[in-house]
Amino acid sequence: MRVWQSVRFRIVFGFFLIIAPLVLFLIYNNLYATRIVREQISVHYSNLMNAQVAANDEILSSTSEFLVQLGTVNDSEVLSLKTLPVDDADYTLAKVRLNNRFILDLSYYKMVDTFFVYMEKDGNPLFATQNGSKSPELDTMLREYSQNIARHGAPEDDKWRIVTLPGDDHYLIKAQDIDLGMYAGALVEVDALDKALTKFDVGPDGAVYIMDGKGGLLTSGPVPASQDAEFRQAVLEMKEPVDTIPYKGKKYLVLSQPSQYSDVRYVIVTTEPYILKNLPFFQKMLYYWIPLISVLVVTGYVLFLQRFMFGPLVRLIRGMRRLGLGRFDVRLPAQTDGSEFSIMATTFNQMAEQIEKLKIDVYEEQLRVQRAEYKHLQVQINPHFYTNTLNIIYNLAALKDFKSVQKLSLHLADYFRFLMHSHRSVVRLENELRHIEHYLEIQKLRYVDKLDYEIRVPPKHQACEIPPLLLQPFVENAILHGFNQREQDGTPFVVRISSADDPESPDRIVRVTIQDNGPGFPETMLEELRSGSYMDGSGEQHLGIWNILHRFKMLYGDEGGIAFRNGPDGGAIVEARLPFARSAVLDDPLSPEGEEPDMEDEFDAYDVGSR
Repeated sequence: MRVWQSVRFRIVFGFFLIIAPLVLFLIYNNLYATRIVREQISVHYSNLMNAQVAANDEILSSTSEFLVQLGTVNDSEVLSLKTLPVDDADYTLAKVRLNNRFILDLSYYKMVDTFFVYMEKDGNPLFATQNGSKSPELDTMLREYSQNIARHGAPEDDKWRIVTLPGDDHYLIKAQDIDLGMYAGALVEVDALDKALTKFDVGPDGAVYIMDGKGGLLTSGPVPASQDAEFRQAVLEMKEPVDTIPYKGKKYLVLSQPSQYSDVRYVIVTTEPYILKNLPFFQKMLYYWIPLISVLVVTGYVLFLQRFMFGPLVRLIRGMRRLGLGRFDVRLPAQTDGSEFSIMATTFNQMAEQIEKLKIDVYEEQLRVQRAEYKHLQVQINPHFYTNTLNIIYNLAALKDFKSVQKLSLHLADYFRFLMHSHRSVVRLENELRHIEHYLEIQKLRYVDKLDYEIRVPPKHQACEIPPLLLQPFVENAILHGFNQREQDGTPFVVRISSADDPESPDRIVRVTIQDNGPGFPETMLEELRSGSYMDGSGEQHLGIWNILHRFKMLYGDEGGIAFRNGPDGGAIVEARLPFARSAVLDDPLSPEGEEPDMEDEFDAYDVGSR
């Protein structure tokens, strides 16, 4: 094969034909310029915001210190208000003088909107404000706020709270207890904190505002509709003071800074296109020309690959899929160009011919292996109580209870007679239940009044054909684990076997339930059984259940199933959903017919009830 005919050469050559380095260089330069502009603007705005927020916090801090000093210095007006009665003329004069002082202080604390004091003995707040139009609303709000802190006490921290007047005017308020039932406070309008920041140039889609800790707007300035509550919530979740938030198809550069003395957050928002307004060439290259050129180049390259690589590859995949579906006559068209796909097509056709020849042999070998595995699993289920049963017979004979010896011997003979024929493919559910009844009768003679059982299976379900020894190990496990681990309370251990039509598929599946009143399955074992991880183990601890699960999966696949749970009042419950239709694996075409006697006739000859 020549070098220029290989797929590898065509892909590498086609890739280098694209002006990849130039495109990458242009993209890098555009992104670099955008990043530099964004960083410079971010640093500039961040410095301005930090300075303004620090100045605002300094005003809030100095105002708080003023309120504290108002209650600690020997001020004559404050002392008069604390000590004189309300109806005293000097008390009124002290209020007038303190009001005049507050008016002068407002000219010094220019950002403060209102100073106020509240005396519990008076009940009316005294305040001086720069916003005279809001005096009635301020009087009502300050009276309610002061009465509330008089009942509950003024906050001891240095935080300013948020209050709202009618008309959605938001203020920060701070109140200080200055003893003897007197409180001093101040109001700062939120819009006053935002005046310097509103001068920033953020563009038509940008905004500068203050919001609370829940994302609610506190300033009255215009905010674009795109910066709704969801956008402001994303701002609250920012982990860095400066970040880029994509929202509704746009990218926003967001700067956020919280106040140290209040639950408010200063926010500056602008858009990336506005940041890059001075870079029109780079913008056009980044948003128009580079994507357009890239689309054209990628389209041409895809067409190139479609002709020389994707087309042959698709034909190869389709051929493999048809081969996987069993169509062994599929062949790929031969190619003579000497490329890798030509070699793959020739190899595929040869492989398909070989698979077609070996198909029958492989299928029959799989059937033999599957039947051998099934027989191996079935043989592993052996009775564990043979020695105990012989001991019981010996003890009964020693006690000269010959009727019990005869009864136990007959049950034991029928029990092992069933085991001798357990290599058969199927038995009727009636015969499986009769085998279980023999086992339970032997156990009843062993445990006398401590064990009982109940079998309720309608005749229409007894004709169902199942693999032998599919249900008996569950009953055996109930005796070995449930009975032996159960706390003796004077009541017998009861095993109940019942059947019913499956609610989901009553015509195809019968549901057989085996239930006891023991302690139930351990939680760890239930989790393994429900998750399917129990089948992945070796089965050494519970060989019977492990074998049954593997046999059931091998015989029925996903049809039916075996479920495990504990009852609401305790006790283990096993539900086996058995299909009426016989599984194809149960039919062994390699076994000679008519060589073994009919099991039903033999079992009828040893029916316990007939004795």
